[in-house]
Amino acid sequence: MAALSRRAVDIVDSRLWHHLALGVPPACAIAAYKDGELVLDLYGGDINSGDGSKVTSDTLFSIWSCGKPMAAACLWVLKERGKVDWDDLVGDIWPGYGINGKESTTVRHVLTHQAGVPTTPDVINGMMGDEKPNWEAVASVLESTEAEFAPGSAIEYHALTFGLLIVELVQRISGRPFEEFFQAEVAGPLGLVDTTYTLDAERMPRLARLTSMPDFESAELAEIGNAEWFKFNPSPGANGTSTARDLARFYSVLVDDGSVDAQQWLSRETIADVTTLHAEGIGPVSGSEYRFGLGLQLAKEGPGRFGDSPSPRVFGHGGVGTCISWGDPDLKAGVAIVTTGLQPDEVNDPRLQTFSQMVRDALAG
Repeated sequence: MAALSRRAVDIVDSRLWHHLALGVPPACAIAAYKDGELVLDLYGGDINSGDGSKVTSDTLFSIWSCGKPMAAACLWVLKERGKVDWDDLVGDIWPGYGINGKESTTVRHVLTHQAGVPTTPDVINGMMGDEKPNWEAVASVLESTEAEFAPGSAIEYHALTFGLLIVELVQRISGRPFEEFFQAEVAGPLGLVDTTYTLDAERMPRLARLTSMPDFESAELAEIGNAEWFKFNPSPGANGTSTARDLARFYSVLVDDGSVDAQQWLSRETIADVTTLHAEGIGPVSGSEYRFGLGLQLAKEGPGRFGDSPSPRVFGHGGVGTCISWGDPDLKAGVAIVTTGLQPDEVNDPRLQTFSQMVRDALAG
């Protein structure tokens, strides 16, 4: 904690405990790296496991879509090794996919939410609920899915299909199971010791249980997020599990141009490429404004979950109703704020904005 003043840490900590005392959220952890050093590691609340366990710095959280960039990082690694290019056709990598209006889909389209298949087929939702889903059957459904718009012609958030497409691409390009590749080529080199898309039963007791707040529209989402089958079946668009420290460390590496403990994980050129704007626009269905790098959300002008007025160079990703993680190249900082209380965006976003800005102020001071 030497890099931050005691007063700066106390300000963030007091705000954290103010929210915990109100029960919104029931549990939270905040971590920040600056210049490659862990400078903030705050946490509190109940794991809600039924045995009175309290949150610690090692508590696992459901990170939802905060896991998307780390899954995308598998493709960053493969690109740097010359195994794939962003404008390669998905159908050339994955025979059978390039039909039903998806013929022109590129890897870049997948990473920028322009693949044209934002809606998850209902049959896949059912399959992923199986204890051991037939992945070949999941891939077959994705192959037969019709594009909702021509790939590259529009931008719309692919909540679950983003991760499913990445799983199949990584497996086909690398010839290895997705989780095996992720652990060996992303989590391992970066020291992300508690990040996974296939949480095993042994680690389930460390998982902070999700709670749907009274104003949240879907009480079922917490139940799904807490389920063992959801945590074990790889769907990296939504089902990642991690700690605040791991998430913050991931972004610390990115703002340090791909360097990990004085070793280069990915080149500066690759990091600059994936964190640069590749697509932006208004979703034709959602009406939401989007700015994407390659698997990363980029800061928009004005206040938001990255803070009051973040630089357009800031990148990261949020997770439904609960969490945010980001990197700021100007601050040389990686930050993660993870919680267990599912809230609607109109409540959750201002809350995360407040936390992000307090952390920003502490890091800048």
